[in-house]
Amino acid sequence: MRLSSYARSPLTRRRLHRIALPCALLAALTGTMTAVLADGDAPAPAISRVGRLLVPTAVAAPADPSAPLSVAILATPPGAARTTLHIAPIGGAKAGPALATLRHLSDAVVRARVVPRTRLVVATAETSPSSDRSFNASLFRIQPGAEPVALCDGVVHASRPLVTAEGRVFVSRGVAGPEPQPDNDPAQLRVDALTIDEVDLATGAIRTVHRHTGHLAFLAGAWNGELVLYRVSPASADIVLVDPDSGATRAIAPSIPPFARDFSIDAAAGALVFQERHETDPGMWVIDRIDLARGKRTRLEASASHGLAPYAWPGGGLAYTPERATGLFVVGARATVRSPLGPGIDAIQAVSQDAAWVAALHTNPSAFAVPFAIRVESGEVAAIPAPPGARIAVAGFTAAKEEP
Repeated sequence: MRLSSYARSPLTRRRLHRIALPCALLAALTGTMTAVLADGDAPAPAISRVGRLLVPTAVAAPADPSAPLSVAILATPPGAARTTLHIAPIGGAKAGPALATLRHLSDAVVRARVVPRTRLVVATAETSPSSDRSFNASLFRIQPGAEPVALCDGVVHASRPLVTAEGRVFVSRGVAGPEPQPDNDPAQLRVDALTIDEVDLATGAIRTVHRHTGHLAFLAGAWNGELVLYRVSPASADIVLVDPDSGATRAIAPSIPPFARDFSIDAAAGALVFQERHETDPGMWVIDRIDLARGKRTRLEASASHGLAPYAWPGGGLAYTPERATGLFVVGARATVRSPLGPGIDAIQAVSQDAAWVAALHTNPSAFAVPFAIRVESGEVAAIPAPPGARIAVAGFTAAKEEP
């Protein structure tokens, strides 16, 4: 559900909150449109814990740098209680075979990231059947050729784990607060106890690095050793930097409208790029850049379209979908990219370690998203083959060889 829909819906805000405000907010943060599928009610699978076992050396071994560049993707068939991991070679004819199978609730939302310099994928998926889906997801470690291992639960519904360049893994988790009393303001939303937690991939140990009481604590990115968080509270929304070791927190944008989404980090410029609702005009959406060192905010674009899906283009420039879902458009870069797959919304999902390629999803209403890749320097477009008839989540780039 997009935030624009949330703001205009005839449903009461309290009722929307009962179907998980974090779910609504995070769905908007993805900036993509996928086929609408019915929620299933299959029981969650049993979860086996990691315990104190170390990640096997073979699992953590660096990928072969001479291998062709590929993308790790996860495919979820409609209505299925399972998702499969595949390694898809860029420009290949078909995705590789299923290398692991993740079991979860029927039609679960799956989000994933590759752990740099390893063959590991970390993914979130819904595992706890509940009428309140706010914190019903679990974090899994997925190794090709092995059963996925659950690391923790209580993860925010539809959220994506954040994996830093050093391989540290962070997730958003929470505990539901008390429901507002019926005689209170009908627009009042539930206030939850939210945390940002670091999860040890080897042991499953959890360390809380930040606590927040409110509606949302979203991992927007990592920069210069700090976590970039977008937080929504009853009275305001803000963007802060958090030192994951000391917990020290400093505000970058102390007060912004509570509709921000589609965050990306321009590492070279030290800036955060994101989409937000206009401060005074509810019919307009904007793309802003915030200097993470000084907090200076710059407006890059303004549009009546809420599907801009902006992304900081590697090496400088901005990628976004302009008016009326006309496809990806890159400005301020050497590459010329104009609607590579035609009309639709194109949302960038990952950047290769050498910043030479980006992976994106091309989406249209009532259709499955199509993954594709773009060479940053030239704008060359290449296919990312994926299993047909499935929702695709892009985990990231890997140099792992295609399995026979």
